[in-house]
Amino acid sequence: MKIDVVVLAGGDASKVGSELNGPKSLIKICGRPMIDYVMDALGQCAVLGEIAIALPPGADQAAFTDFSGRIIPDTHGVINAMLKATELFDDEGYLMAVSSDAPMISAQAIDDFVKRCESDPADLYYTIIPKTVCEMAFPGSKRTYFRLKEGAFTGGNVHMIKKSTFVNNLSLEEQIFAMRKKPISLIRMLGVSFVLKFARGRLSITSVEEKAGAAFHAEVRAIITTYPELGVDVDKPEDLELAEAFLKPSNGV
Repeated sequence: MKIDVVVLAGGDASKVGSELNGPKSLIKICGRPMIDYVMDALGQCAVLGEIAIALPPGADQAAFTDFSGRIIPDTHGVINAMLKATELFDDEGYLMAVSSDAPMISAQAIDDFVKRCESDPADLYYTIIPKTVCEMAFPGSKRTYFRLKEGAFTGGNVHMIKKSTFVNNLSLEEQIFAMRKKPISLIRMLGVSFVLKFARGRLSITSVEEKAGAAFHAEVRAIITTYPELGVDVDKPEDLELAEAFLKPSNGV
């Protein structure tokens, strides 16, 4: 399985804290830029190919030259960043998208995700983490959860799609990304019967995979991971405090 990676480095630091400024990915956590932790984790994964960092318009490219990875400037949103990444890399294999605001991510978590993908061949993989796993590891952390027949889950910050599948579904991907924080809106796209099943907690992972696969004309898999760090990003001051507590030197980082 050939896998290239795009690290999504958009976002404004001031949305995390009014006293912060500049790119969100460069917010310091225990003295290191947030994206540095992500790049370290990716760099330790031997199964990954090329890595690129996608920057929003106006971002200072010089601020990212210390990180190993190619720079993709002037990207307009996640889908555009991924499209430019597919144009930068060759068109074979998969593209993994990783959020730069998930500093607690680990090489072990990424390796585990890839192994789970390799054991169940598909065109598109989406990470989900059980609510029980997240709350046990990070009690009090507020995440967006959705309830399925198998339990409550939150979406992760690492996903993977076959490059050809991505290019063939740009319009659909734009719609889905726009509704990423609204699970019920995503469910509505799949039909009335799905809304009813979702409301009753009877919608299964398999049924979502099949319906999404029909929409994408591809095989879709939800990868359940037990690595809670894949589901925690830094969007709020309390998220930053959580990351600082988790990554402080006494935790072995």
